[in-house]
Amino acid sequence: MLTARFVRQTFPLHFHETYVVCVDEQGAHSSWYRGADVIVPERTMTLVPPGEVHTGQRVPGCAWHYRALYPSAELMAEMAREAGLKATDFALLAGLSVDDRPLAEQFIVAHRLCDESPDSLAAESAVTEILVALLRRHTGGRRLRPDPLPSARAVQILLAYLHDHMAHRITLHDLAWSTGLTQYAVLRAFRRTMGIPPHRYLTQLRVQRAAQLLRAGHPPVAAAQAVGFADQSHLNRHFRRLVGVTPGAFAASR
Repeated sequence: MLTARFVRQTFPLHFHETYVVCVDEQGAHSSWYRGADVIVPERTMTLVPPGEVHTGQRVPGCAWHYRALYPSAELMAEMAREAGLKATDFALLAGLSVDDRPLAEQFIVAHRLCDESPDSLAAESAVTEILVALLRRHTGGRRLRPDPLPSARAVQILLAYLHDHMAHRITLHDLAWSTGLTQYAVLRAFRRTMGIPPHRYLTQLRVQRAAQLLRAGHPPVAAAQAVGFADQSHLNRHFRRLVGVTPGAFAASR
């Protein structure tokens, strides 16, 4: 991951061993790419494959606020499979960037989650959805299969897993392993059935359990630790958003 604000930075001809997926959050930059000078506008999605020689520099008079992910070729092949594309044969973007502002906005949210959130399931889910959406919408790979319909049994397994492991660190890989589905299929099945993604359901489970502990007299810091929040501030943020008061105020009113 990279978050940066460039004012005078110029990157010479170079390449990466990984993919580069990025968005200019503010401003724009220019690049020499595949024999031509290209302007990458603000809030467009950029995808540079491994080994592709390019440059990077600001547009004159314009600061360059930049967010990037550097997924490996192996991870992108896995995401292609999640998207139902042939992992060894998915095509790249027609150019350096593509105008898809809703996806760019979603990318920025996902990037901030990776950078700021202690909830690994939320960040992992957001990045998976971004990469799969980028490959599905803007590459020319041949679809190998239709979207699987959500399995009621699979969702019941996911719900049981979230309840049973609420206090532990849960990853998207854990949820996929518990059902035998792919990671993206887990997200789609759960959202279609429950209306929210797994990480949001898990957060509400944790807040409800924390409320029970607070009613029983446990201090907020102990409640936060017992239900799987990273710390008390993590509990405070979600508790106030979902309950309307802080854990301390809730405990004092019991």
